[in-house]
Amino acid sequence: MGELMRRFWMPALLTQELQADGKPVRIKLLGEELVAFMDSEGRIGLLDEHCPHRGSSLALGVNGECGLRCLFHGWKFDVTGQCVDTPAEPENSKLAKAMRVKAYPTRVAGGMVWTYMGPKEKEPVFPHFPWFDIPPGSCEAFKVIYECNYAQALEGAVDSSHAGILHRDSAWDQPAKWPHEKDLRPKLEIEYTRYGMRYCAVRNDGEQKQGRMTQVPLPFYTFIPPDGPKAPEFRRNRRLVNAFVPRDDYTTWHIQFFYDPGQTIDREHRMGEANTPHDEQFFKTNGMSVWYNQDREMMRTQNMSGIIGVALQDHAVSETMGKIADRSKEHLGRSDMAVVAFRRMMLKAARRLAETGEMPEADQGQFNWGQITAETFNFEPTQKWQDIQPLGDDLQPVGAAA
Repeated sequence: MGELMRRFWMPALLTQELQADGKPVRIKLLGEELVAFMDSEGRIGLLDEHCPHRGSSLALGVNGECGLRCLFHGWKFDVTGQCVDTPAEPENSKLAKAMRVKAYPTRVAGGMVWTYMGPKEKEPVFPHFPWFDIPPGSCEAFKVIYECNYAQALEGAVDSSHAGILHRDSAWDQPAKWPHEKDLRPKLEIEYTRYGMRYCAVRNDGEQKQGRMTQVPLPFYTFIPPDGPKAPEFRRNRRLVNAFVPRDDYTTWHIQFFYDPGQTIDREHRMGEANTPHDEQFFKTNGMSVWYNQDREMMRTQNMSGIIGVALQDHAVSETMGKIADRSKEHLGRSDMAVVAFRRMMLKAARRLAETGEMPEADQGQFNWGQITAETFNFEPTQKWQDIQPLGDDLQPVGAAA
């Protein structure tokens, strides 16, 4: 599965974490300890954190004059990982020319620094996601650490049936407010696609049906539909994309792109909605150690969970499964259809990569991501949601379904 992840471009750091000749940033991705820095000319390097000389952390080093210089003996590396200076060696030494530290390519888009960690000869075209084109201020990127394995974090976002319970905006014994709270038994329909999968949760909404179509592109994305026409105006069209990037086997970078082309995103307001404040290392300060600040009185009078913040609610139920959930102890039902489909999709992709060396879905640059959107919509009972949200011929899955 790790090799599969490495075939994709992945978001790694917020652009605001770096500045020219500024403090290097330590980051763990896919179990690797790395250091990121922006050089004097604005180029970004993502290197193995440990100097190839004696193994000291380059994150301690001096960032200046277009390179990162190790504190121990002054070895200096540029953004490509090439050593350009070994000041403690003889003047005629050729050691610097022969020394390199592992470096990964980077791109900047959508408020994030992206990287590709796979085989160089398999590097795909950098994808162009729709939020890359959103006017400044109308798209904001966020990052926090999920303290569990990436798969169970992602499965929470794939699971539409929990929305009317965990995120219920009233106490359990009080009247429900929203369609997804009034119909707790959505009909889930899944379609595999060339880029991954999509599914629709169909609920009753008066005399009509409501469809909430979620996109699940490989390898770790969920595109969450907007709240729809019945929501307050400021929530109707705003969109959310999650990226659950493995930090290691036990922790996950929960990256969110939050955007609305029609309005400016209030970053502070959104942070309040999510309620996942964090320290400088991006670990939550209101997580399991304080039991998510759950308020039992609130559960009786205000909301179902007694926890403030949609994202914190999700983190609570996923993290308390354990660092890696034991699936052998689960008892799944029909409400888990999309979760099962996601697992099958991922296992099939990993097995195919292991057996053939091929990962066609990793070439995300081939897709028109403007056609791959999550939507909330109403339709008549006589209609099919696929007729309203058709899947283009160029997005149909190749070969048999997973």
